[in-house]
Amino acid sequence: MLEQEVDNPVSILLKSPLIDGVRVYEGDEHGRYESFELLDEDRLCVITCADYARVKEREDFKERLGDYFERRGVEVLSVRFCGPADSVEMNLAIPVDWSIPQYTAFSDTLAMLLQHDRVNLKTPSGVYALISAGAPSLVLGQSENDWLEVKRENYGIAADSQKYEFACDVASFANSDQGGLIVIGVASEKDPSGKDTLARITPCRRGSLNIQRYMQILQERVIPPVEGLVMDVVPVGSGDIMAVYIPPQPEEIKPFVVKGAMIGSKVSGSYLSIPHRRGSDKWAMSPEAIHSMLVAARTVLRAKGSGHPSGTQRESQ
Repeated sequence: MLEQEVDNPVSILLKSPLIDGVRVYEGDEHGRYESFELLDEDRLCVITCADYARVKEREDFKERLGDYFERRGVEVLSVRFCGPADSVEMNLAIPVDWSIPQYTAFSDTLAMLLQHDRVNLKTPSGVYALISAGAPSLVLGQSENDWLEVKRENYGIAADSQKYEFACDVASFANSDQGGLIVIGVASEKDPSGKDTLARITPCRRGSLNIQRYMQILQERVIPPVEGLVMDVVPVGSGDIMAVYIPPQPEEIKPFVVKGAMIGSKVSGSYLSIPHRRGSDKWAMSPEAIHSMLVAARTVLRAKGSGHPSGTQRESQ
């Protein structure tokens, strides 16, 4: 699993002001705590606890999470089942160079997988959690929508047009309110109502999904970098599928722009695109919308510069 570069490695948590070395999450329906300690030069030790877990024994824990941990280079140092809230306390060794968004995605996915019946299939993070944990069949029957898109086979990223399409798919989710998820290796079919529904797993040839190449496309074509973007290749049978998770992005760094535009059947690097989504379809931002966005941004900058919301200087009395 790789993630687009950010400036905040997990190791800075060791320098953050914590209360008795403990970081407490209060945004979930059920809170969880996490404490960090440097284990060695390559690994960070984290103690984390999830309440209302669906696993009660170590063997169940290993069966549900073993593959997930192995693919992420996470070692289980100890696990303890305790408390009236069916809590699971885990002592884990994780790579020290993980970024904050990467660790957050791991932690949230871990909590959802332990509380299996609480995985929310109506969110990108919920679907990503099941796919990333090696259970893609559990999301079949889901419909493509404004945050979920599947591809039957690998993008043909040797061609400029496919590089451009992939960059636009990611940027369109980054420009949306709730982020999104792209899954490569899942086929969709029309249901009786005409909706594209996830129908079957169609794994790509083992080794054909190269995360580094996909990351390079985004680094070269999408401006600014998408914060917290995560790609994960998951073995399925004799092949692989890939999940690309795009978290919701801060409004102040939008819009996400793609270098290039389709002119006829070719990609021209002399233009740029600002893709958005409407339902399961992508669309380009209109010139009028771009102009309105620039005017709004300029108004905010003027207001900040003057110290007055209107952007005008107060007349002297």
